[in-house]
Amino acid sequence: MYYPKSKAELQEIIRAAREKGTPLVPVSSGTPHIHGISANEKAETLDMSKMNKIMKISRDNRYARVEVGVTFGELIPEMKKNGLRLNAPFLPRANKSVITSALEREAVLVPKYQYDYTDPLLTMEVVFGTGDDFRTGSASGPGPYEELKADMVSPWGPGTVDYQRFIMGAQGTMGIVTWGTLKAELMPTKSKLFFVEAEELSVLTKFTNELLRYRTLDDCIILNSVNLAKAFSDTAEEEQDILKRAAPWTFICRICGFDRYPEKRIEIYESYFADICQKHGIEFKSAPFGNLELAAKIDSMLWDCDRRETYWKVKKGDVREILFLTPPSKVPYLTETLKNAVSAHPAEDVGITLQPQVQGRAFRIECDLFCKSSADVEELAFNAETGLLKNGAYFDRPYSNICQEVYSIDPVGTESLRKIKNIFDPDGIFNPGKLCF
Repeated sequence: MYYPKSKAELQEIIRAAREKGTPLVPVSSGTPHIHGISANEKAETLDMSKMNKIMKISRDNRYARVEVGVTFGELIPEMKKNGLRLNAPFLPRANKSVITSALEREAVLVPKYQYDYTDPLLTMEVVFGTGDDFRTGSASGPGPYEELKADMVSPWGPGTVDYQRFIMGAQGTMGIVTWGTLKAELMPTKSKLFFVEAEELSVLTKFTNELLRYRTLDDCIILNSVNLAKAFSDTAEEEQDILKRAAPWTFICRICGFDRYPEKRIEIYESYFADICQKHGIEFKSAPFGNLELAAKIDSMLWDCDRRETYWKVKKGDVREILFLTPPSKVPYLTETLKNAVSAHPAEDVGITLQPQVQGRAFRIECDLFCKSSADVEELAFNAETGLLKNGAYFDRPYSNICQEVYSIDPVGTESLRKIKNIFDPDGIFNPGKLCF
């Protein structure tokens, strides 16, 4: 195992590994490693956790530049001190690398500030399999990045090539990222959280889709009763109580006011929200099933990461995730297809989360199969994934066995990726055997 503390050390390790033919797999987050990206018996582990410097936070320009080892637990408090918040995933664990989360295109909580699936990641520095370093976008100018006059926040280029695209989601097979620039948003002065409960998911998806057109909402997420109970409970008794009292589906959203007339802004946005609720015959509440204490807890936790000793997804021991994107029109159909495909698993251990992405252009559907060992449900999950793939689900983050099925659909694109891999990692030392490599 290697522990580089700087780019120079990382380059030295990579060049030595290339000469010896030693495969490398990067790791930057703490345990648990749910998706198995860093589990590679063929490779030596390249632990990036010591590269954990917060390089710059700019409130005026609304960005943060951090090394790859910086975690949500470290960055979120520093962002708050500067009056900023990350457009972060739903309750990421405290020891999760912020840059890795963005590289993996994990679903973010505020879709109205997401203009592309690469958001919130802007520019980055990466070291390729040749040992050469490279900076993307407006960070690509000559000389050390500290001397550049560019703001280093434009992600496109250099030139006409969008290097960001093939580095992101590559699971460490294309290069090793050392630092990245993340887009940030202003911390609201005031905010109000609302809850909408429903028996049928289709009611919420149509409602959510229309809401997003008005760009009134910040945080926006739909949870089934299982994930609502597991995510916001601290004890088994509390989890069972929420599970018994919660509706099958709960929509959680936030309306925010900022420095200028926050109360007025919230008042106007709340009136829009109420009008759309009335149009759809929906009642919104200030707390799920009238539990104000739980509402306050949810409000607080959504601003932060999961700092509990046991990450909420592994309370039972392990979890196997099924992750895919779908257009809003297919959400109810594919969610029902998903539920039928995993019906052999106990219903109380099937959590489903839905998050609109890129201003509502698509929904990220995440199914959590809670279990003692993910190996126990691998066959069930794989069969569900293949069925969903045939029914139009888009697996932009394929893990485990579904990778082969996903890449076989587009042999021309897959061959192009292999050619790119041969250019930037000519000896194939980065995470061999993953994805289509």
